[in-house]
Amino acid sequence: MKKTSITLLTTSAFAFCAALLLASTGIAAEKDTLNAADVKFIKQEAAAGMAVVKTAGLGAQKTSREEIKAFAQMLVTDHTAANDQLAKLAATKGVETSTVINPKDAEHYQTLEKSSGTEFDKEFLAEIVRGHKKCVSNFEEASNDAKDSDLKAWATGMLPTLKTHLGKAMELSAK
Repeated sequence: MKKTSITLLTTSAFAFCAALLLASTGIAAEKDTLNAADVKFIKQEAAAGMAVVKTAGLGAQKTSREEIKAFAQMLVTDHTAANDQLAKLAATKGVETSTVINPKDAEHYQTLEKSSGTEFDKEFLAEIVRGHKKCVSNFEEASNDAKDSDLKAWATGMLPTLKTHLGKAMELSAK
C-alpha cells in the first residue's frame, strides 16, 4: 500500500511537471508569434538588405571616386552585419526569409552594371538614396509600430546607421 502511494505520488508529480513545462512552452511560443505586419517587415527588409549589399559591392568595384568606393564598402560591411542580425532574429521568430533579391532591385542592379564612369556614380548614389529613404521610413514605422519587442528594438537600433548612410549618400550626390 505504501509503495502504491509513493508510485502514485511520483507519477502525479511527473505529470504536474510535464503540464507546467508544456504550458510554459505554449506561452513562449505564443509570445514569439509575430503579427502579419512584423513578418512583412522582416521579409521585405531581408530582401532589401541583400540588394544593398549586392549593389554596394558593385559600387565598390566600379566607381572611380575613392570616397564613393569607401562609402560603398561601408555599406557592404554594415548591411552584411544587419542582414546577419535580421536572419538570426527571423530564425528565432520562425520566419523564413528568401535569398532572392526583389525583381525591381535586380533590375536596378542590371542597369548599374551597364553604366560606367560619372554616369555610374550618379546612378549608384541615386539608387542608394532612393533605397535608404524608403528603408529609413520603414524602420521608423517598425520602431514605432512593431508588436514584437525584439523586432522593435532591432529596428530602433538600426535607424542611426541607416540615417548616416542616407546622409552620406546625399552628401556624395551633391558633389
